[in-house]
Amino acid sequence: MTLLEEIQQAAVDGNSDLSALLRKCKLLAARLGSKPLEDWLLWESNGYPKEAPVPKYRIWRLKLKGHFAGSFGSAMNNVYIPMACVPVETRKAYEHYENRNSIAAIEDILKKSTDGGGTATIHTSDLSLVLGQKVFDGYNCIEAWAEAENGQLVEVMNSVRNRILDFSLAIWKEAPDAGQGTEAGKGLKVARINQIFNTTVHNGSVSLVGNADHSTISFGISSGDFESLAKALGEKGVDREDLVELKKVIQEKPTENGFGPKVSAWMGKMIQKAANGSWEVGVAAAGTLLSQALAKYYGIG
Repeated sequence: MTLLEEIQQAAVDGNSDLSALLRKCKLLAARLGSKPLEDWLLWESNGYPKEAPVPKYRIWRLKLKGHFAGSFGSAMNNVYIPMACVPVETRKAYEHYENRNSIAAIEDILKKSTDGGGTATIHTSDLSLVLGQKVFDGYNCIEAWAEAENGQLVEVMNSVRNRILDFSLAIWKEAPDAGQGTEAGKGLKVARINQIFNTTVHNGSVSLVGNADHSTISFGISSGDFESLAKALGEKGVDREDLVELKKVIQEKPTENGFGPKVSAWMGKMIQKAANGSWEVGVAAAGTLLSQALAKYYGIG
């Protein structure tokens, strides 16, 4: 049985160890040379760092609950807290909660969630202090917490399992022996592998969060450091020849109206490649990717 077939078999089996499946996928990612796939597997296994974009399947709305104390020993316990009572600057974290836990941590939360209510408790730091007496007249919030439905946590694991299956099947259809060794599946270019990854795992968003036209890309690009720029663009499928050309024109300083004529011409050429399919990235995503990467290089984004 090939590595791809082992991964597919484990992905189909809902009772298989998901952490073990992720480790097998890490081996596949290393053999395929796909950095985006390696990053995704690392974050799912170890948890998402603060600077990493969180996939849509890990973002949802939380329910807030709390205990309140009033005068003469009166109390209201385990009551729902209306989201409208939470200050706007704090509310977003609970309306669009980003679950950054590792798969192992999510599994542990589910195991410990034995209250019978089908929910998992999420700590809210000092939210009780923020709320104070803003929720109920005459009552002070003495404890507050957030709850996520167990089904939402289970869905994270299902989403990861389904995406692994979709990716492995797509790779298998084009190169059944991919991942078997250094030579196996060599006809499959890294750019094509990354395109398959973006389509099956991130729904074609090319490592963007949400809509490609209005999203922020997480780049490790330092201002004025062409090597970091070239590395980031190379991982997104930009050919070496195009990077060599970019290096020649990038010394041109940006103007008030844009990046400058030579760099703008290079960007136009790249977007044309995206349009005709020779660069395997969608046109909208290509424009966003290039403009944000160059802005970081120039120190203006």
